[in-house]
Amino acid sequence: MANPVTVADLEARWRPLTPVEASVAASLLSDAWAIMLARVPGLEARLSSTLSGDLVVAVESAMVLRVLRNPDGKRQETIDDYSWTRDNAVSAGLLYLSDEELSLLGPAGAVSNAFSIRPYGSPDGGGTWLNTTTWVP
Repeated sequence: MANPVTVADLEARWRPLTPVEASVAASLLSDAWAIMLARVPGLEARLSSTLSGDLVVAVESAMVLRVLRNPDGKRQETIDDYSWTRDNAVSAGLLYLSDEELSLLGPAGAVSNAFSIRPYGSPDGGGTWLNTTTWVP
């Protein structure tokens, strides 16, 4: 499957791009699509069946627009008595898939990779700790 996001999708979310910006945007879209395919197993198959194409367009567009809005990766600038600061998410100027975007693309109802740790020596079944050293089944 080809990349579902186009330069026109970016322009609709931001502003018309110059020819040079459009060329860079097309390359960034290609890179973003490759990142998404690498980070989200089965993305193409799910896109044709269960995943919304609009969601994929929104996520990939957000990835590329982070770079286009701040190509120099500036975080802060001060000129005389004027200064401004960008949000950290935008100031990186890097093409990446954020944790929030990754969770949006993941399977619905997927369990997290969180886990719990049982104390050493405790049995798998029921029971309780009488104190910090004694297990009572």
